[in-house]
Amino acid sequence: MKFLSRSVVFVVVLLMFNIATAKAESFAQRFEKGSSSFGGQLGWGHTVDLPPGRNRTDLGFAFFFPNWQHNISGIIGDSWSRGAWFYHMEAGVAFADREDKFLLGWSPLMAQYKFLNPKRRWAPNILLGAGASMTNWKDIADRELGTEFQFLLNLGVGLEYFKENGAYSINYRLFHVSNAGIKFPNIGLNAHVFSLGMRF
Repeated sequence: MKFLSRSVVFVVVLLMFNIATAKAESFAQRFEKGSSSFGGQLGWGHTVDLPPGRNRTDLGFAFFFPNWQHNISGIIGDSWSRGAWFYHMEAGVAFADREDKFLLGWSPLMAQYKFLNPKRRWAPNILLGAGASMTNWKDIADRELGTEFQFLLNLGVGLEYFKENGAYSINYRLFHVSNAGIKFPNIGLNAHVFSLGMRF
């Protein structure tokens, strides 16, 4: 019985020590090469006639994409360019604002650069990358999307605020959906997406 109670006390003390040291992470430790984290973005997107003159379909959609990030560079650069490159992979769903239309997407070819500074708890970032999706949006955007299979292109910027553990962010991205000429018509859809994010 004494052995069991001592074991329980030891485990509790060990857990408390781990929690305390996790909060005492230094700047270098938090953004060291090889570190990883999970997160997600939730927001709203709306198509835009870009480039203008094509009179593209007007479509709004709710956007929810969980993601995983892996630090691939550690801290690099000097002065204003100091930061780190992250491999970014996301998968999620976008629900259109009418007719129960949806897009299921997976983007495994993405990268994010965060402009980091040990003197501040926030960091601007840029995001770029590509992926693929299955969608029935072509039922309401038949001039733009000729197939259910579509490629995705993303180009975004954001501002991330770091907590002791995790982070919050506000983000914008230009979201492009098209089938790369697999089948015509294929003028594609472009959308502005604004989202809030969280990292764990």
